[in-house]
Amino acid sequence: MVPALAWLYTASLLAWFGLRLGWGDRIWWSALASSFTPYFFLPLLLLLPLALVIRRWSLRSAVLIPVALFVVLYGRLFVPNLALGQEEGPALTVMTFNIWGGSRSAETAQVIAEAGYPDIVAFQELTPRMTEVLLSEVGTEYPYRELIYYPPHRGLGVFSRTSLEAIQTPELTGIARCDVQVVRALTPEGSVIVYNVHLHSTNLLRFLDYGVPIAEGSRVSFELRAACVEALLADIRTRQEPVILLGDLNATDQNDAYRMLRRALRDAHRDAGWGFGHTFPADDAGYRGIPLLPRLIRIDMILYDDTFRASWSRVSALHGESNHRPVLAELVWR
Repeated sequence: MVPALAWLYTASLLAWFGLRLGWGDRIWWSALASSFTPYFFLPLLLLLPLALVIRRWSLRSAVLIPVALFVVLYGRLFVPNLALGQEEGPALTVMTFNIWGGSRSAETAQVIAEAGYPDIVAFQELTPRMTEVLLSEVGTEYPYRELIYYPPHRGLGVFSRTSLEAIQTPELTGIARCDVQVVRALTPEGSVIVYNVHLHSTNLLRFLDYGVPIAEGSRVSFELRAACVEALLADIRTRQEPVILLGDLNATDQNDAYRMLRRALRDAHRDAGWGFGHTFPADDAGYRGIPLLPRLIRIDMILYDDTFRASWSRVSALHGESNHRPVLAELVWR
């Protein structure tokens, strides 16, 4: 009985993986399921001990396949990299932080202070009110700022210790729900193009609130993210300077939007982080009275081109009023 159940689990896992490889996010329910890929391996917590106790090769063979798939997808995140922290040379510390459009207090600024005031901080869901709070609390640490406000609570802002220049990208602003801010950071080592990104979300609870069919809302959200990422990549290809892209992608590392970006950019967490690095939701506060488990998925990310190497990457322990946890990384110039 146990071997049969194990093979049923393995067959289901391989079926999902085949759909992911063949169709990606074009099948909405498969794409939605892919957002929660780490949890597909929870049955191994039971099957692995059973495979050690029950000496049946049929059971062990069934368990070996999902173990191998887990290693392929996530094994790197659980193996110590002894080379990390040994990089030498000038470095930039960067942070991405979706502060939540409803934030009101100075708790957000305390998160920045606890992080040691990174060189560049990219904010998503920034409002004029929170801009005033941040300027009051940490404005002296960040003399250079570039801000864009999208209604109702979808503003973007980059705070920097080094000079900034706003870059106009009309080919990006014309795409639906493609919230992107592009700036040039003028560092002592040279200029860097910084993309502050907030992609459209697949918010199932909000679909229910507004009576949007989950199938339709999910399909549209995946399509909007893909269209935005295609435009982002086209813009990145025109740049002659180093590139850093950071923000709330509203996509996990098993979704098409992420895989498209990885064709051109590296992932700080994949290179220098530990564990799954989940950032959302920040805690168990829930959504409109509906309880949610904390840190279910990783959607807040820091990506960069081969100009840099990540010496470390971590998810902040503090998040203020936000339902996202910020991500920090140190990027060393090659």
